[in-house]
Amino acid sequence: MDWVYLIAAGCCEVVGVTGFNQYANHRRRRGVLLVALGFSASLSLLYLAMDTISLGIAYAVFSGIGTVVSAIIGVLFWREHFSFRRMACIGLIVLSIVGLNLTGGH
Repeated sequence: MDWVYLIAAGCCEVVGVTGFNQYANHRRRRGVLLVALGFSASLSLLYLAMDTISLGIAYAVFSGIGTVVSAIIGVLFWREHFSFRRMACIGLIVLSIVGLNLTGGH
């Protein structure tokens, strides 16, 4: 169950970051609500996940989910620049997270 919490925490972080983007670019008040709800839920779920998952692994996975999903959303919905180099670097982040998990450090 802790891995479910961790994945949900990473997804909620993306909600918070999306709120930042909405408020920064469009001054939508909905963005402030997304920031508050997204980051509150994200940190609460991260706390629950760290009950059995070590700090290093939990934070690496949490950050990786946020980075990868935010980059994909940026390209798909916010018209950010897409390049194969950028996607390759994001792929390296994913491989690094998998590598950390394969080391058995959790």
